[in-house]
Amino acid sequence: MPPSARQRRTGSSAPLGSPSSELPMTPPGGMRDLLPPVAMARTLLWQRLMETFDLFGYQRVTTPPVEYADVVERGLGTVDRRDLVRFVEPDSGEVALLRPDITPQIARIIATRLQDRPAPWRLSYEGTIVRRRRGRARKQHQVLQCGVECVGLKGPEADAEVIEVAARACEDVGLRDFLVELAQVKIGSEVLDHVPNGARTKVVETLAAKDARTLEKLLKQAGVVAAERKRLVMLCNLYGDRSIIADARRRLRNTAARRALDELERVVERLESAGLGDRIAIDLGDLRRHSYYTGVSMTLLADGPGEPLGMGGRYDDLLGRYGAPAAATGFAFDVDNVSWALSEAGISLESALPLRALVAGGTYARQRNAAARWRALGARVAVVPSKTADEAKRYAKAWDYDLLIWQSGSGAKLTRVKDGRARTLRGEPSDEHVSWARVGNKS
Repeated sequence: MPPSARQRRTGSSAPLGSPSSELPMTPPGGMRDLLPPVAMARTLLWQRLMETFDLFGYQRVTTPPVEYADVVERGLGTVDRRDLVRFVEPDSGEVALLRPDITPQIARIIATRLQDRPAPWRLSYEGTIVRRRRGRARKQHQVLQCGVECVGLKGPEADAEVIEVAARACEDVGLRDFLVELAQVKIGSEVLDHVPNGARTKVVETLAAKDARTLEKLLKQAGVVAAERKRLVMLCNLYGDRSIIADARRRLRNTAARRALDELERVVERLESAGLGDRIAIDLGDLRRHSYYTGVSMTLLADGPGEPLGMGGRYDDLLGRYGAPAAATGFAFDVDNVSWALSEAGISLESALPLRALVAGGTYARQRNAAARWRALGARVAVVPSKTADEAKRYAKAWDYDLLIWQSGSGAKLTRVKDGRARTLRGEPSDEHVSWARVGNKS
């Protein structure tokens, strides 16, 4: 009998389910566990982002982590299909995959489940996607996304709305120093049609890096004629503030480019009227998602992660692939990158988590009564049967509790775990005790 996959991986002949010291007790490559309090802080972060989406009228949907491959792949844009995690679904025998993006799932839902509802569809979501990110410094394959899709609305108002939602969500979680970089794929996509497919990816990456000399060389090697080379190389310099739009008008005189610039300018005007003008930058050389986006797109940047906090834009062609043509624009956050940016800015969401308290000492009945009183004040409370106060303190510190409530005599001793400050509680706990317990425990 051939060895099982587990036996090949571990070299063990022990039956499945039996303990083995050789079994690697770690998640698969690119996957990870999150422990408290990090997991709780990240949950609070995506919940707050989703609350902002809800304030703007985006209603939440949930989608399954697994989809049939042919359904999702028709809606993929810039995702490399080699990055997908496929398997054969045992019940149907069809090829399925772990979702690499949620937007195609939203398109499927609109085309099949929500066609009886009038446009526009304003939907929000959160969930983990899985991509094999080959050849990159960061090997994490699982990414927590949350975002919005506005489907069925054309024009700069819809584009500006989605961009504003993303900006307000950043502000609402406490991030103040961030940049909204706008692009317009229509400016350069026409020129890219003159670049051979084999050279297109490298050309787009070099253009995004603003390396005009290397770009000129690549285009010559690819056989692109001088006039088209000039138009692409010109885009390297079209980056900066709002004045770039006027500069581009002087340099790009063809009708299609002017219409594309008009679209972009109308979006910028609406963002300025919303008070977001100082957060806007323009990059007309960013064509990295030209095969997916059909108009104005955005990248949200901040110090810390070295990658975007999120990306989005207009994608009017997607819904047609699902038999329900409609204009669409959307945006998705990488929640871990948002968390990283907050950390870089010195902002900790752990300070916004509810008070976590540990009750110990005294009788079982007293412990239960004390826990109930603190829970009524909003604290998250656990009870442990510690024999000594020192034992309870060690437990509370190991599990990142904020407060130890040690039942003693007719009252209780309250100890802040982080700084060790203590006080005696006689009678009922109050909001003042909760406030005291949080001081010194959160940073």
